[in-house]
Order: sequence, then C-alpha cells, then structure tokens
Amino acid sequence: MEGFSISVQSSEGSDFFLYFCGIMMNNSSTVFEGLNEAQGNAVACTDGPVLIVAGAGSGKTRVLTSRIAYLLEKGVEARSILALTFTKKAAGEMKERIALMVGEERARRLVMGTFHAVFVRFLREYAADLGYPESFTIYDQSDSTSAVKACIKELGLDDKVYKPREVLSRISKAKNNLVTADAYRNNPSITTSDAHARKPRLGEVYSLYVKKCKQSGVMDFDDILLNMNYLLRDFPAAREAIGARFRYILVDEYQDTNYAQYLILKKLAQDHRNICVVGDDSQSIYAFRGARVENILNFKKDYPECKTFRLERNYRSTKTIVSAANSLIAKNQGRIPKNCYSEAEAGEKIRIINAYTEQEEAQLIVSDILDRMRLHKARYEDFAVLYRTNAQSRALEEALRRRNIPYRIYSGNSFFERAEVKDMMAWFKLAVNPDDDESFKRAVGRPARGIGGTTMDALAQVARAGGVSLRRAAAAGDSLAAAGLRSAAILRLQEFCRLVEGFAAAQPATDAHALALSIADKSGLWALYKEDVTIEGLSRMANLEELLNSVAAYVEEVAEEAEGVEEAPLVRLADYLENVSLLSNVDVSDSDEEDAGNKVSLMTAHSAKGLEFPFVTVAGMEENLFPSGGMLALPTDIEEERRLFYVAMTRAMKCVTLTLAETRMRNGRHESNEPSRFLREIDPEYLQNPLPGRGAAAAPAEPAFVRPVTTRVYGRAPQARSQQPPVYRGKAAVLTRPLPDKIPDSEFIPTPPGELRAGQRVEHNRFGGGKILDITGVAPELKARIVFDEYGEKLIMLKYAKLRLEK
Repeated sequence: MEGFSISVQSSEGSDFFLYFCGIMMNNSSTVFEGLNEAQGNAVACTDGPVLIVAGAGSGKTRVLTSRIAYLLEKGVEARSILALTFTKKAAGEMKERIALMVGEERARRLVMGTFHAVFVRFLREYAADLGYPESFTIYDQSDSTSAVKACIKELGLDDKVYKPREVLSRISKAKNNLVTADAYRNNPSITTSDAHARKPRLGEVYSLYVKKCKQSGVMDFDDILLNMNYLLRDFPAAREAIGARFRYILVDEYQDTNYAQYLILKKLAQDHRNICVVGDDSQSIYAFRGARVENILNFKKDYPECKTFRLERNYRSTKTIVSAANSLIAKNQGRIPKNCYSEAEAGEKIRIINAYTEQEEAQLIVSDILDRMRLHKARYEDFAVLYRTNAQSRALEEALRRRNIPYRIYSGNSFFERAEVKDMMAWFKLAVNPDDDESFKRAVGRPARGIGGTTMDALAQVARAGGVSLRRAAAAGDSLAAAGLRSAAILRLQEFCRLVEGFAAAQPATDAHALALSIADKSGLWALYKEDVTIEGLSRMANLEELLNSVAAYVEEVAEEAEGVEEAPLVRLADYLENVSLLSNVDVSDSDEEDAGNKVSLMTAHSAKGLEFPFVTVAGMEENLFPSGGMLALPTDIEEERRLFYVAMTRAMKCVTLTLAETRMRNGRHESNEPSRFLREIDPEYLQNPLPGRGAAAAPAEPAFVRPVTTRVYGRAPQARSQQPPVYRGKAAVLTRPLPDKIPDSEFIPTPPGELRAGQRVEHNRFGGGKILDITGVAPELKARIVFDEYGEKLIMLKYAKLRLEK
C-alpha cells in the first residue's frame, strides 16, 4: 500500500474509517491498490446507506467494482449482492473486473445486470400472480409502436393527429410515473392537457394498448418496471421473499433512475438499508426518458443516516477542460456541491470557431481535424464531433465524405431493427409465445403465403369479438367463415398456426440454436432471402446468418459461464430472446463491432455519455439549438441543457473545440440565432477567443481563427464577405487543396457498385478519370482504392461515390 495516505476527516460520520483502518492493519487485501484516498474511503464503508458522488472521469466504475470485490473478500455471499446498471455492457465489464480481483468462482453467482434484466427474472417467477404467462415476451420499441398504431386504427382515430410514436411516448411517461390506464383516464389535469393538445381520446388508446398487450401475453419495456412495482406493493410475501435474498444493493448511474426505479429500490432496501448509489447529478441528462435528478439530490432526505463520499479528481481531462466545465456547471442551482480537479497538464485553451452556415461550419470542423492529425500525429478514431440533434449530422457527413475521411455514427439504430432480422425475430417470438399478436402479423406475411389484408382484417374482427389473440381466433373456423372468409383462406391461416404451434411445442426442450435453424428452414425465410442475389439481397442474407450466429454465440456464452456446474443448463430460444429484448441501444449500436475501426465518431451529446475521446468538437453552439429551443420554458429545463453541455465537454481528454454558425437551415428555411448562452458562461480564462462582450481583457492578442470579413455581426447575416477561404494563423496549417467542381455532365449516370472491378478505368463526378486498384469490404460497405490521374490515390465508399466506367 505504498504511497496510500489516509485522513481522519468526515463530516458525514467516521464509522467508515474504522473499516478502513482494519484493512490497513490487515493489509491482506489487494482491492485497495491504486485507489486514491477518496476512492478507498468509499470502498471501505460497506454498511448502511452510502451516496458516492462521482464527477466525470473520476473512476466511479473502479470504485463500484472494488466495493463489490471487498464485500466478497469479507465473506459476503455473491448471491446476496444485487448490482444494477443501465447497460448489459457495463454489467459485463464490471463482472469481469471483479472476477479478476477475487476469482471467477467467488464472483460467479453475483446478481448483476440491468434493471430490466434483473427484474424480469422476478416477474417470470411471479407471473401468475400478475396475470401473465411465465413465457411472456417483451415488445421492443417498434413492436410497441406497431401495436399502438393498431389501437389508433381500431378506435377510428386519425394517425396524423394521434401519431403513434408520440402517443407511445405519452403512455411510456405515464407508466414510468406509475400512472395506470384507469388512473390516466380519471385524472382531470391529464385529460384536460390531452384535450388542449387535440388528443382527447389518448386515454382510450392507452387502455386498449394495455388490454391488447395482456391479451397477447406480452410486456413492453415500461411494463417491466410498472409490474415490478405492483408485485412489491400488492404482494407482501413476494416483497419479503425478494428483499430477503439481498443484503447489499448497489446502483450505478443513480442520477438516471426514474420514479418507478426509485420506488422499487426503496422497497427492496427498506429492511436492511444497505444501499449504495453511485452517480453525478451534473450528468443527469435523461429527463425526456423520465429520469429524475431529484432522486440523487434527495438521497440524504430518504436516508438521513447516509454517508456521502465525493470523487472529485478527474483522471480523464486536462486542467483547462475540468476547470472550464466547473465554471459552467456552477451556474446550476440544483446540484450537489463538489469541486472537480485534474492533476494532468494545463493543456490547450478551448477554442471557439464561428462560421456563416452549417456547411461552412462542417468544412471548418473537418479542416481542424486534419490539422490536429498533422500536429498531434493523431488518428481518426481520436476525434468525436458532438451535436444536439441528429439532423446536424448531414452537413458533417457531406464534409467528411468530400475529404474521404472515414466516420461512424452512433445513431442508436440496432442490428435488430433491420427488416430481415425483425422478420426472423417475429418467428422466434411466436415459437416462445404463439399469442404475440404483433409477431403474428409480421410472420404471417414473411414469406408470403396468400394471407392478405382482407383475411387479416377478418381475423382481427373475430379476435376482437372473442377477446382472444389472433392465433386463437384462427382456430375458430366457423367464426371466420361467418366473417366472410373463404375456406381456402381459413385453411392457409390454420396451416400457418400449426407450423407455429409445432415450433412452440419444441421450444421448451430444444437447444436455442437448433430450433433457430429449424425455424429459418421450415418457415421459408431462409429460402426466400437466398433467392435474392442482388447486392442488397446478399447483405440481407448475411444479416440472417449473423442473427443465427448470435444465437449460437449466446448458447456458447451461457455454457462457458456454467462451466464446472454438474449439469449444464439447456439454453432455450426463450432465454436468447429475453437477453436480446433487454439490450439497450448502447449494447446493440451498429458502431460497436461491424462499424468499429479508425474512424471519426459522430453522435449526439446524449449518445456520448460514458465515452471519452482525446479531441472533442461540440457543433451548433447557438441559442434554440444548444440549448434546444424546446427546452427554454423553465429554469429546470435550462439546467438540464447545461448538464448536457457539461457532459459533452467532459468527454474530451486533450482538447475541446466549440463551433457555431450564423445562419442554419432548419425546417426548410434559414434561421439566425445568437451564440449559445453557455459560451458566455464558461470562464473566459479557459477560452482562447472569448465572444465579444465577455472577458475582452482575457482574449489573446492573436486569435486562433481569423475570418476575412469586412463587418462581423453576431446573430445576423454578415453585411459583406470575402470570397477567399478562411485562413488559420499560428501553428495551424493552411487548408488543403479545395474540392474540384462537379463534372458538368447532365447525363452522368453512376455504374452500380456491383459491376465495378479492380483494374477498370472509371470516372468520378468530381475527381475525373482514374483506375481502380482494389475493392474491399462487404456490400453495402464496399470501398474502392482508386488512383486518379490528377488527384492521386483515394479510398472511396462505393455506396456514396458517383463513379461510372470510363467511356
């Protein structure tokens, strides 16, 4: 423990210090090696309620894992420790670290996972009490949206007024605040609000949606938390049994919990009160999802005896970045006081770049990336460009493509959202729960089997009349005939149902991968996609293969975890589906694997949470954009936006650049807005070039960025502008050669990428003639290395390039 100092200081109580002294005297634990004093104190205090306020980059994950490892070293049974996270990825990484500290055997039975994944286990155990089958399936976002759309249609409402996504968001918010459909419809303030929004029947949609989910034996994501609250509230024996299993509860990212999660945690910890929450109120940025910063701010009110530990040393960023972020977030009134600091070098001051349009802003960002790559010998993957809205990525993508810079977008779009994957997943879900109506509607037409819209409308009519699922209605031949269906249509429906029921009968006793292969074959999906030999078809086929591979990988993963157990568990398709259904966007982002590599990262500030990059640019620093125009109503809204900007700044390790544009195209028209208030809230001491009117004395004599304009007016279009490109002074390099104009050929028709081959001569609509050296990658991500006659060698993405065979 060399170099480890301790201090007998705590305004929160000194009991934890006795634990710490015991460790120092024993000196047999390696858990505390490498921890600073604040981290060590937080780890050592194991009993009673504990609040760990962890600033950005302060090593909170290490503290949480060390704390669990220490509990295990003290002899606490792994199965009596409950650790909750927001992503499976975070839980997996933490479990791996703990296993390295204390050994895999000791860590094996830890109950660690996301809120939803852990609570689903309890809900399956007590499903009958709640009126669900044990094999209930879980709707993802698109399933839920489709079900809500069906409800809107059934009620005869206009889906242009009752937009399915908006309605689902309203229902989700109600569930997260534990407002049931009945309570929703009987609440005057809610119904009045809906009436003012011209959606007076939204409560009816909510009620019908709940009814259909229950009828289909499914829960959506929000139902997991809602039903867990019902279980702990209405079934005391269940609460006592579940609560008694855990002596210690640990929660990561507590500032992101919503009201439903907050109440569940209170009920689970009410007997022993051994609850430790880790989080940072300054990084609470998910209010739109129902997260309540009040949960962490009021933790001491809920647990007056709690001990508070502050992790204030930032191990990620330079002193300048940390100090600048501190000066910004200090403007928030509702926060837990802390003073984050860094012992790294001072580093560069933060630079502000002003542009006229979003196109010029994007070009300047790209030029800045190239300049920094030369100056710092950096790689593309060292750079991230953050923005407030996804729409801002378009101009950035265009600018990056023009300079042939590879990039990836953290869009939150999942592999599991692709149409062909959802087709196969619908069959998988029916094999687990044949009464899943949304999966039934999707699977019955993939591949086509002569069951069209008329047949499905009649089937839905019979299902509604009988209050049963579509699958059960399909068995009622007489009712279907009475609804106008011909015997051939009825026969096709019943053949489909027999196929589904055969898979369902095999599911409980069949290996997941074996059943998945059988479904792919017998459903006809495999043959359907195999027939399509186009590039797009080959890509879809590859996605189906990847889906089946993921089932096999999951079976292997479970088998490896069970290694050493006398009887290895049978991994069923139901297990695989539950695992996939509970993944977050972070866990299944396209950028995680297939799009990884040496690329610039583009993402919203929300998506950047938990990530870090040497160089970070935050684009669009204008009023009504960042902060968002939709978040300017209340002081609490502004504080949420300020926290979001704080998160964006603190993703950077070495440098932060902030950019803004005087005019920007939004909703089809040009808008001009003032520079963001947040730019003036940063202490000018940490800015290379503060905005006019804020700390002029602190501005450098030679600004880093100089624009050749005759008149500069913030917030309005410039009165005059030189046609020369922007220039950089000082250490920055001159901008590279400008992109050539397009070839003036109105008949320039690109050659399909699948027809291009290495060795061919081609024409590019900007770079002119050249020769393809090689083509790499898998469709649709094919890349061609081309040596152009005038512009040299370039690597080009074929799906974006305008190339044709040379005439």
